Amino acid sequence: MIAADARRHGQGGRVLRLGATVALFSAVAVFRIWSHTQVITSGYELARLESEHQRLEDEHGRLQMEVATLRAPGRLERFARAQLGMAPPAPGAVMAGTEDGRVAVVVRAGGVAADKGTLSSRKQSGRERTGHPAPAEPVVFSRVASAG
Repeated sequence: MIAADARRHGQGGRVLRLGATVALFSAVAVFRIWSHTQVITSGYELARLESEHQRLEDEHGRLQMEVATLRAPGRLERFARAQLGMAPPAPGAVMAGTEDGRVAVVVRAGGVAADKGTLSSRKQSGRERTGHPAPAEPVVFSRVASAG
């Protein structure tokens, strides 16, 4: 009877080992399929990101070209004249130098001495001459030249 029990017990152990082996191979197969799926998914994501990177590089190059075009001196001059009504000052209308370590600027507007102050203060007070382009606003107005 002990021999019969040992044989039944031995067959049960073999079935248990066979089941464990099948479970182990199944787990390895599932892991292999999962990892292969992850690799394929990552490949598609990488291709999408590379395509987006190329598109962004192309757009960056286009925007750099647009900035270079917008900053072109000729275009800026045309914009300043047409949109802002600016023009270069008349010859001799602006003279700059240094005085006491500060920038000194003399402004003559149409042969008449301009008032002392900044361009914006002259515009606000209504003393800006119309019909004459205003010079670029200097850092400091230290004196105004007399006409003549």
